[in-house]
Amino acid sequence: MTPDKVIYTDGRDVVVTDSTLKVKNTSYRLNGITKLCLWTIRPDRWPGILLVLIGILAAVGGYLNMLPQNMNIATDEGPLSANTLAMWIGAGLFLIGILALSFSKERYAVRIGTAEGEKNAVVSTRREYIAQIVDALHSAFDLGHTSTPVVISKK
Repeated sequence: MTPDKVIYTDGRDVVVTDSTLKVKNTSYRLNGITKLCLWTIRPDRWPGILLVLIGILAAVGGYLNMLPQNMNIATDEGPLSANTLAMWIGAGLFLIGILALSFSKERYAVRIGTAEGEKNAVVSTRREYIAQIVDALHSAFDLGHTSTPVVISKK
């Protein structure tokens, strides 16, 4: 029995040979992979957008004095205008929404289909890294003379 020929390794977690894809402690035999693609995982951006919109509405409402005077808050320092408070809360929500949007990044995955179903075998924020693994898997299918899996367009 000849040892598997290593086609790609990242030096740590991912090894592609002419017969298997090894990710950490999981091995996938190439002849069991029916689909293969580079998959884009888009983050949910609606919470950040919602915070930005609510923040803008609160800040504008406070700026236009839309809250009545009887909603003012009495503090030790004197009365605090509800409109001023609405502007500060709106500005805070706006900033939190902007931060949430700036930190939500697309992730990329090596998506494979097996008899067990479809799964993301490797996930990373670096597209080039995932593309290298997908290219190595295509090379492994060519070298192993295994039927090439159906390639799904990037989503």
